[in-house]
Amino acid sequence: MFPLFRAVLVWTVVLAAVILPRVDTPASPASAVAVTQLNAYDRQSVVSQARDQRALIAAEAQVQSWTRELQQGMAKYQSQQNALAAARAEAASYAALSNHAPPPPYIAKIINAAFSPLGARAVQWAINVAYCESRYHPNSVNTDSGATGLFQFMAGTWSGTPWASKSRFDPVANAQAAAWLYKTYGPGRWSCQG
Repeated sequence: MFPLFRAVLVWTVVLAAVILPRVDTPASPASAVAVTQLNAYDRQSVVSQARDQRALIAAEAQVQSWTRELQQGMAKYQSQQNALAAARAEAASYAALSNHAPPPPYIAKIINAAFSPLGARAVQWAINVAYCESRYHPNSVNTDSGATGLFQFMAGTWSGTPWASKSRFDPVANAQAAAWLYKTYGPGRWSCQG
């Protein structure tokens, strides 16, 4: 809502400061005026015109600055929307390969980032395991075994990973540790595989 408000404000200023003053005034060619003698009224008029011209130039510069800022904000927003759409499409493509619901886009992105260096099969395997173990909830806790996180790590297993200093509830660290275990020991460390 804020970018829309700013856009309306910018174009209102453009309309009021730049466009409306030029609507009724006929365009006059710029010409060099040679003045030899000025009376008091003429001097006031020239000073007033110069002041008005400086104010108009400053207003136009401000409008151009706001327009650039608006364009940059819109480009950033569009980039974020494109990234979110790509994550949703990726999650949907993984879901099409499984018989369960796709992960939320941010979880799909985390799992893909951790497992994609290991190949597409590893990514699909990880999606299935994360669904089976935690239903994609990074804060899941198994009250019987004490396993926690996205891939349900036991405390002893977690302490043997390079991410032992991080929280098991951190989905990025949990997925990275799962990818490390998968690469190091294979998929046999998980009994629930989707």
